[in-house]
Amino acid sequence: MTIASQTGADTTPAGLKGLSSPAARERLKAYGPNRLVRQPSGARLRELIATVADPMVVMLLAAAGFYLALGNRGDAYVLIAAAAPVLVVDVLFESRARGALKRLAGAVAPRARVVRDNAELEIPTEQIVPGDLLVMREGDVVHADGVVRWAANLALDESQLTGESEPQEKVSAGEGIPDSVAAQTRFYAGSLVISGHGWGEVTATGAATRFGNIARLVGEATPGRTPLEAKTASMARRLLAIALAASIAIFAMMIARGESLSHAFLYAITLAISAVPEEYPLVMTLFLSLGAWRLGSRGVLVRRLASVETLGSTTVICLDKTGTLTRGRYALETNVILRPGATRDLLETAALACEINAADPVDRAIVEYCRVGGVELNELHARWRLLYDYPFEMRGKHMSHVWERTDNAEAGADGRAARIAAKGALEGILEHCAITPALLAEAEAANAKLANAGMRVLAVAGRTVILNPLEERPSGAPWTQSDGAAPAPSELFSGVRDDDERSLELYGLLGFRDPLRPEAAGAIEACQRGGIAVKLITGDHALTAHAIAEAAGISHEDQAILTGEQIDAMSPAQLAEAARSSSIFARVRPEQKYAIVDALVRAGEVVAMTGDGINDAPALRRANIGVSMGQRGTEVARAVASLVLLDDDFGALVDTIREGRQIFDNIQRAFLFLAGFKTMVISLALLAPLIGLPVLLLLVQIVWLELIVHPIAALVFEGERASDDAMGRPPRPPSSPLMPAGPALRSAITGALLSAGALALYAHRLALGVEYARGVAMTVVIGGSMVLAWAELAGRRPWWRAPLGRPLRFAIIMAGVAATLPLCMNWHPLADLLHMRPIGAADFALAGVVVIAATGWRAFGWRSDAALTLPPR
Repeated sequence: MTIASQTGADTTPAGLKGLSSPAARERLKAYGPNRLVRQPSGARLRELIATVADPMVVMLLAAAGFYLALGNRGDAYVLIAAAAPVLVVDVLFESRARGALKRLAGAVAPRARVVRDNAELEIPTEQIVPGDLLVMREGDVVHADGVVRWAANLALDESQLTGESEPQEKVSAGEGIPDSVAAQTRFYAGSLVISGHGWGEVTATGAATRFGNIARLVGEATPGRTPLEAKTASMARRLLAIALAASIAIFAMMIARGESLSHAFLYAITLAISAVPEEYPLVMTLFLSLGAWRLGSRGVLVRRLASVETLGSTTVICLDKTGTLTRGRYALETNVILRPGATRDLLETAALACEINAADPVDRAIVEYCRVGGVELNELHARWRLLYDYPFEMRGKHMSHVWERTDNAEAGADGRAARIAAKGALEGILEHCAITPALLAEAEAANAKLANAGMRVLAVAGRTVILNPLEERPSGAPWTQSDGAAPAPSELFSGVRDDDERSLELYGLLGFRDPLRPEAAGAIEACQRGGIAVKLITGDHALTAHAIAEAAGISHEDQAILTGEQIDAMSPAQLAEAARSSSIFARVRPEQKYAIVDALVRAGEVVAMTGDGINDAPALRRANIGVSMGQRGTEVARAVASLVLLDDDFGALVDTIREGRQIFDNIQRAFLFLAGFKTMVISLALLAPLIGLPVLLLLVQIVWLELIVHPIAALVFEGERASDDAMGRPPRPPSSPLMPAGPALRSAITGALLSAGALALYAHRLALGVEYARGVAMTVVIGGSMVLAWAELAGRRPWWRAPLGRPLRFAIIMAGVAATLPLCMNWHPLADLLHMRPIGAADFALAGVVVIAATGWRAFGWRSDAALTLPPR
């Protein structure tokens, strides 16, 4: 569905018309969606096979096959049926995670502007079809191949396709275009509009584009794992190897003791199934995916799951000022006239230095200010015709336009006039001005005064040339050509930027006020309280940057403010030190912004970088977490960022960091719970036969326990929300283990004590029958699992202070787990299936005493712990 972003057909060059909506729909059916990589055939089938290949399922089916080979069909069918619930759980969790990510992918789908039905529309890029008239503006990413039909100073970055870093200038196609420039009439998907604007006719979409051909080669490539995924997979592989080695050793031991082959095999596979660590990667993926989806519902789109895990260890946030700390809604508050009687010149020149269709907030503020001052833009553009459009120059931080007068009013009946209008940072504008020392001192003093008041300052300069046939050149020759006519303005302004931007006259300064966002100060205070260093990196004047930093509460030393000029003079080692010690960087160019972020990352900091423009893209990509603004951000900034703040709300980033810390805490708590649970189950499966007792845990009982542990691990811990103290502690070091030794040992000891108690009760009650004794032991196991979950939620706190984010949800889950026990012992079909019998009230109470005795030592918490609250860096 299109979004009504119509600007009208008057913005399209004469003679260019787009498709009609019916024609576009027909072509979409004919050519298909503009999708670079289509899902490979059989992808869903491979996903299903991967799910069926779950180690637990494989082992259950192997055991069932063994039973069938022995002729014991009843047990075989029970194990095959038991594998179904495990599959259902895995499929449900995988589906939930995939659905969360799919909704996120849809929310961040890129969009493009096309002309249809004689109006400019914004549509999803997948709806672009051959024949569409594609609108290309500075900062846009091109999503189709085509031919340029009209261009004004259009230059594209095609480095993703060609590897050449130099921007490629584009010209409009037409009759008489020589072969030598034919390539300049083509544009390709994957390119970035560096400067200018234009309209192009789409000739190829999707896989038919040059970029699509490349994308097809890598379409089935497996994405790399995040650090947390790699750690989890490595831990799971080690535990699986240990489980299999132990099973093989037990199998050999039992054969050596004279046990039957069938008994030894079934016991070995029971032990292996009890020890398979399948829950760890499942829980980790589920938590990250649902965390990303939850953040998306809060206006923070997570484009890479890796950023969710990295957020908890962020140590430095590098902030762009405009649109992040401030609203990005400039109001032109004041002006300083530097030439007597030049008020009109200042306003008109400032307006002519803006884009014709002003979209930038600064340009819009200038146009409104000039209108109030008596300069109407439509009338101004009616008198002047644009000749040359010089885009923003990064190093000099300025831009300019060259105009030709459309009438003779200013120069007289026989004259012609041309004019250049420039605006930008005072330092950059002064490089092109002819100015006296006195005026220079006055301009610099006024600039400092406005900047010190927290304003953004732009200087305005220009030069008007009036041509009269009888006017003499400096050499004494008249301004005439061979035919006696005056030279055209376009011959005086040659289109060579350095020549045209010379000897400008400085008219004055404009002071803009961009108000601080109301949530900025509180968000920065929260970051700094949480041990995160906040650094302001801006292209504004040092005094403006300092004023904003003061208002926002960014901790800094006044003498440590660095400018781009100072950074240029630094060695890499000096920059590395300055990047860590300084908090304000002003008059910074894009390559310097990248160098600052690079120095911080190389120094071992975990860096989050905010930005919204093309110039921010390199730094966003280099940072550990690139954060783009959603409303102000250019498409290229959003494309390289890890996170997109839909509402441009810096406060949402702080909430995201808090959520990221909690997500890791939840994963860690779930892993610690699993460590205790696995210790208990493995011990019971291993020790009972080794000490001469009948088998305590059967295969079907292990499946039953898996159906209990999955919901506890996935729902109880994942449901916890960020605690109040999540931002009151230092960041987590990226190298910190998934399960610190102390807490992991504490969880394992708890599981071992529970298994010892359950085994003792099992041995004590065997006189009443194996199935009765098994019921007593399983009561300890289920009750112990519930208490273990509570203990891991409490962490270092006493149990009664456990941070239950959703107490009702926790109570419902625990009640459901507890209800399975009497159901499985008293309902005969389940009791027969699980080989258990109901137990008496006295034994039920005794099992409760054992649970309390095994876990009670953790009830009061502890004072010193490195699990979830880490020491200062």
